[in-house]
Amino acid sequence: MPPLTVVWGVGNEIMRDDAAGIRAAELVRERGLPWMRVSICGVLPENHIAPLREISPRLLLVIDAADFGEKPGEIRLLRVCDIGGSVFSSHGIPIGVLLEPFEKNTRIVIIAIQPQDTGLGEGLSQPVAKAVKSVAGAVCDGTWENFPFIHSENLSPR
Repeated sequence: MPPLTVVWGVGNEIMRDDAAGIRAAELVRERGLPWMRVSICGVLPENHIAPLREISPRLLLVIDAADFGEKPGEIRLLRVCDIGGSVFSSHGIPIGVLLEPFEKNTRIVIIAIQPQDTGLGEGLSQPVAKAVKSVAGAVCDGTWENFPFIHSENLSPR
């Protein structure tokens, strides 16, 4: 059995594509994999810190919508250092500030999905809904590491 993995679905359900992390986490939860603990964090991931301390997982995957300037539905991986103390999304405490203390014992990776529409409303746009299914499948089968890191595209020397 793979090591314990915690999955956080982060987002706002009334801001259309910002709910991508929540929807992906729900799909992961439906699979009922015994090595995964899924939390639907919504806009308050800070409320899920206590369980993270208690179980000290080897891996934390945070799934969230993030505008990183690509086409809607694009998927990128980020490290906590990629976001630092900046406000990563429309949530309370910046995720970088929140998770930095856990990096010593837990590998933390953020799976970001480029939104198309984060206006008021419900339902995901078509490209984001497709990305959500792709992310959930990759998390469940362990191939999520095949998504590119956000800074990997432009690192070749010229």
